[in-house]
Amino acid sequence: MLQFQNKKIAKNDWDKFLQTNPYASPLQSFDFLEFINKTKNYEAISFSCSESNQLKAICLVTIVKESGLKGFFSRRAIIYGGPLLSDHTEINTQLLKYVVKELKNKVIYIEIRNFFDYSNQISTFTKTNWDFVPYLNVQLVLKDATSEQILSGMNSTRRRQIKQSLKEGASYCEASTEEEIKQLYEILKDLYNTRVKLPLPDLDYFINLFNSPVGKVFIVKHNNLLVGGAFCMYYENQSIYSLYYCGLRDYDKRVYPTHLALLGAIEFGINNKLKSIDFMGAGKPGEEYGVRVYKQGFGGELVEHGRFLKITKPFLFNLGKFALNQLKRFKK
Repeated sequence: MLQFQNKKIAKNDWDKFLQTNPYASPLQSFDFLEFINKTKNYEAISFSCSESNQLKAICLVTIVKESGLKGFFSRRAIIYGGPLLSDHTEINTQLLKYVVKELKNKVIYIEIRNFFDYSNQISTFTKTNWDFVPYLNVQLVLKDATSEQILSGMNSTRRRQIKQSLKEGASYCEASTEEEIKQLYEILKDLYNTRVKLPLPDLDYFINLFNSPVGKVFIVKHNNLLVGGAFCMYYENQSIYSLYYCGLRDYDKRVYPTHLALLGAIEFGINNKLKSIDFMGAGKPGEEYGVRVYKQGFGGELVEHGRFLKITKPFLFNLGKFALNQLKRFKK
């Protein structure tokens, strides 16, 4: 008999299940749940299905609520990477129904941001009335590759800029102190305030990530100054994911900190025999998106795994879209 619950799963059982699931990522791990639940404005809930005390499927949901008025209109549940589904459609269907039932009064919508190809599970989502949203991603295969091969696969401009940065004495490495995290966060915050104009988690999110087993932070230095870096997550024997990356603006025309930060993540993946690096999002098909062009410069493949969307409160969802657009216009 199938049993569904939203209680915390034992770490050993979760880790063992994750190691054999084709949809494994650090964002569906026990350690990610622990990291999220230490962070302000975030909550992680694990949903699972078991039979005869054997795990069959897991879905780790992150609930995000921003502060103030914006938070009222943006209460959302994100399933990063995609659920850890089983081979049985009925199990998966029942698990997703259970997730929606438990969350429908807590959030305005639920979104699954796929990092994998779920096309063979499409009936699971159609049976439970999820809407497919086309969305692109850039993934770079690292398996059995050398640093030289990855560098040669980048576009000529990216390759030249990386070599030039290294020639000028810039270097990259893993962050080792919380003070470095604070310095890097200030660079990232300035970028989001002045150019990106999207919500950014508080500093504690990044400190907790740095201290999490799934977190990896790479920093770039030049003349003993921290000039950029990348916040990443990884899962052993699988992939590394670039969450946020940045560099000091107008620092030095001969140094490209963001290039080196992501090169640090790539080399970590190669040295640790990871399968790929996932650049996490490249916008919607048919729409111009400068970040997509930047990510493709590293030589990765453009894929369309898309997203699945379940709107639990249609009126508030539409009202929220309108309100957030007005707030964005007011901010300008």
